[in-house]
Amino acid sequence: ADATSPLGQAQAAALKASKEGPAEGSAFRAVEAAKAHAGVTINMTYEAGLQALDPRNFSGPMWEQLTGMKSNVVELSNPDQYSKAVAEHIAGSGAYDVLDISPAWTPSLADGGVIAPLDDYIAKYMNPADLEDYHPLYKALPTYKGKIWGFFDDGDMFALYYRKDIFEDPKMMEAYQTKFNAKLGPPKTWEEYAQIAQFITDQMAPKVYGAGHFRKAGSPGNQFDFLQQYRANGGKLFGDDMKAGLVSDAGVKTLTNMLAANKASIPGNNELDAVSLWAAFLTGKVAMIYSWPPSGRMAANYSQSATAINFIPQSQIAGKVGYAVVPGNPEHATGYNKALSADSPNPEAAYLFMQWACSPPVSLARCMLPYALRDPYRISHFKSELYGALFPSAKEYLANLNNSANVGLLDPIMPGAQDYFLSIDRMCTAVWAGADPKASLETAAAEWNETTDRLGMESQKAFYTEFLKLPGATADNTVEKLGMAVTL
Repeated sequence: ADATSPLGQAQAAALKASKEGPAEGSAFRAVEAAKAHAGVTINMTYEAGLQALDPRNFSGPMWEQLTGMKSNVVELSNPDQYSKAVAEHIAGSGAYDVLDISPAWTPSLADGGVIAPLDDYIAKYMNPADLEDYHPLYKALPTYKGKIWGFFDDGDMFALYYRKDIFEDPKMMEAYQTKFNAKLGPPKTWEEYAQIAQFITDQMAPKVYGAGHFRKAGSPGNQFDFLQQYRANGGKLFGDDMKAGLVSDAGVKTLTNMLAANKASIPGNNELDAVSLWAAFLTGKVAMIYSWPPSGRMAANYSQSATAINFIPQSQIAGKVGYAVVPGNPEHATGYNKALSADSPNPEAAYLFMQWACSPPVSLARCMLPYALRDPYRISHFKSELYGALFPSAKEYLANLNNSANVGLLDPIMPGAQDYFLSIDRMCTAVWAGADPKASLETAAAEWNETTDRLGMESQKAFYTEFLKLPGATADNTVEKLGMAVTL
């Protein structure tokens, strides 16, 4: 990057920390130890496409320049990042060294012997302060049964992005006040969300619609949307007997709210995926969305500075976007951990790359790449002056991501998570097509119970009990409610 730009300065700072220190820094210590492995090639899995551009274009070449170690990026679809890792472990091939995995897979891969714990390497090589630099929601994510099974590496926090020019328009504010005897502003509840979306649609359609959502089956989106609202509404995933808790007032309320939001949305809402929703927002057709952190970078036209970002239009709303926390509790939707393959032929070399890539200075530069879709997750990322200078409202954007993580909820981390998710997706898709919400909840609950029985009820209960220990597992157990909220 241009050396004078914030990204260029962050890249220079990452290089300097790696070469010159401070000597106790994790980046410097990893590089010094890795020089003994010069000539070794590290095979790493990455989600195919934009994510893989980071190790191909930036971190891989810089690591080779610093250590003499080469890297080979194996691009896989998200489901294959799980299944191929398992298959290569069963084959004993040693094909992979570093695995990019969803946090939800950690228990299965750890118990299956696919990934190795990092505690001994961390004690030997890492500056322990770097673990404290993780936002508390993310710090615990790679932990399981008292050990650390990876480094968290992608803050996939949902947040609300809204058109300030519409929400702060005096005529709109006056009309909303007259109609609802309330101030127009970012919604605090899901009922208010649908009400505001419907109001904007009634006032401004077909030029602008109140909201849009990625509701397309398999996109994914339905499970994240449902789980964040359901738990914010007091819904429990499982009862004490490990039976699905979906058939409840909270379940019906959540689907009813989601239907009201759909009705208030842009035509074609139920067929949108994340990319087509971004396109609708960026071209000014939609007044508010909740989605992943690239939303803010795209709205500011920062992402589009990379030629690889050619699948979304230029932003027509740059400078007009405000940030807010999603009503209730936002979902931390997937994310990535870097994990060490238990079959790696070069485990120490692989570990050292992971420590370096996830260290504060290097991870900051990686999260600032316009094309790579890695999102901020360290406290030092949220406080970074360089990131805060990426675009005019970047400081507010970072503060909102931090505040969202303080009250954020985690995807369930347990075996079968993907099957539970698919049941939710099918349930929502049926409801969008006119099926009865309660009957659809009953169908999904029966599918959940089948999944639980297939995997073993006692075993699943043990995994779920482990999950409930994590900050953000429930709306009563957020980072904020545990007294650990980060204030910038």
